[in-house]
Amino acid sequence: MTFRTALALAPLALLAACKPNPALVHRDAGDDLLQRSSFAQAAAEYAASLAVDPKQPGVWEKLAFCRVKTGEADLAAQSLEKLADLKPTDAQKAEVFRNAAGIYLQGPDRAKAERYLLAAVKLDPKDEASLTWLGELASEKGGARLDMATAVPAELDKALGYYAQLIALRPDQKAAYANRRIVLVKYVTHLAGQRSREAARLPRNAKDPAAAEGRERIARIDAKSTELRRMLDEANAKLSTVKNAAAK
Repeated sequence: MTFRTALALAPLALLAACKPNPALVHRDAGDDLLQRSSFAQAAAEYAASLAVDPKQPGVWEKLAFCRVKTGEADLAAQSLEKLADLKPTDAQKAEVFRNAAGIYLQGPDRAKAERYLLAAVKLDPKDEASLTWLGELASEKGGARLDMATAVPAELDKALGYYAQLIALRPDQKAAYANRRIVLVKYVTHLAGQRSREAARLPRNAKDPAAAEGRERIARIDAKSTELRRMLDEANAKLSTVKNAAAK
């Protein structure tokens, strides 16, 4: 390359060096729009910035905030998932997942919070807040929160598991015992009704093969009921102990 050619190319190189970074341009535009509460437009600018440079934790957080403001809960939660990927520690990732769950816990789609709560607990098995919410959601889906609601045993079993984890972490926690008792009462009541229905369907002829099958089902219900009643007695006793200890 001649000296004259180098001189000719120098301004072009300088121009290229001065070309603004599009990620920063879109980010700054998003910040300006956010200050003016133009959430949809700000979200578009932040998304454009992240398309250029996805390794911007603060921008993912702002994008999630804007999408919450525009009522786009799913997109907000997905933005926080991207943010979690950039966090260096499990504790920080778990906190982001809790925040993602919180988006749904504040609205009508509470069930969608479960996957984020599970992600948080996987990273932090001692996460009491997430375990409490998991227990609550399972109780709701299991029908334990409404007397007239249909019981869903699989969800009631999940709720009992979450409350057992909470009690293991905090044996003095009154709320966990109380919530566990609510679930157990619903479960026991459901099984009592199920047993009555099975007994009413038993064939009168004891030699009928269907009668043997029915008796087997009743035996399984009785075994489960015995287990749950034992757990209920235990929950009542421990709840009473915790209350008495707190009163002293």
